[in-house]
Amino acid sequence: MTPADSRGGVDPPSLLGAALAGADRGWPAFPLVEGAKVPKIPSAHPVGAPLRGKCKGECGRHGHGLYDASTDAGQLVEWWERWPRANVGWRTGIDFDALDIDVKDGAPGLGTLARILDEHGCLPPAPSVSTPSGGLHFYFRPTGHGNAAGFAPGLDWRGAGGYVVAPPSTVGGKRYEWGVGPSVGLPAAPAWLVSLLRPARTPPPPRGPIVRRSSSAYARRALEGELGRLAMAAVGERNHQLNRSAFALGQLVAAGALGAREVVEPLAAVAERIGLGAVEAEASIRSGLGAGMAQPRNVPA
Repeated sequence: MTPADSRGGVDPPSLLGAALAGADRGWPAFPLVEGAKVPKIPSAHPVGAPLRGKCKGECGRHGHGLYDASTDAGQLVEWWERWPRANVGWRTGIDFDALDIDVKDGAPGLGTLARILDEHGCLPPAPSVSTPSGGLHFYFRPTGHGNAAGFAPGLDWRGAGGYVVAPPSTVGGKRYEWGVGPSVGLPAAPAWLVSLLRPARTPPPPRGPIVRRSSSAYARRALEGELGRLAMAAVGERNHQLNRSAFALGQLVAAGALGAREVVEPLAAVAERIGLGAVEAEASIRSGLGAGMAQPRNVPA
């Protein structure tokens, strides 16, 4: 067996072993770029092709990200013999969902989780993974919900249409590691947690009239900036960025600097262009916009 390297790499067989062990549990796996969180297999449909962003493997070729995921041992061996150091991605929403507690770049996931648990009580014993950034993943039985990026500050849900990076993959030279192994079994997600995943309705405008003025140069720049960030978001981060951009622009909508239509239509158009599904994008825009409108931003005159 090849020893682990000094930079925090792992033995190639352990990555294949993780993919095979997950497949035994019914967790479909697919290869990710070495040391990263994005799919390894190049897209089957080049930029500008009619099926790009629409095909989910119906064409019969690999190159569709999480939709390539498989529990077939022969396919997994073939992939990891070809790319022995490829990280392992597990598709969610099939046999498990995951609660993602984000602390990267100061995200408040742990604080949010602590406040929620103070109100509702502890999570049930569940498989858990520590991430290289110091965050956590908790695995539950599938709920039927899709991804819900930022359903609470610093908390993401990985469900139908999503994936997580599996132990012992590495990012930045640090491993994903089991805290509680999968032998504990998958619990059902608590009802209170599932209820938080339902998209919140857009809140009513703040009391008192909002004077709608023409979009300022500041507001226009803000809109263009958020659309640019969304267009350049990496695979695996696009839905999260869509939610963040909708939140930031929702603050301007509440302040009267932009109209909701000015925000929703271009966000939806860029989301479609980068390959996000319409239903997933609509939910992310709605939740982000609603949360942003509850916290109006002061806009320069």
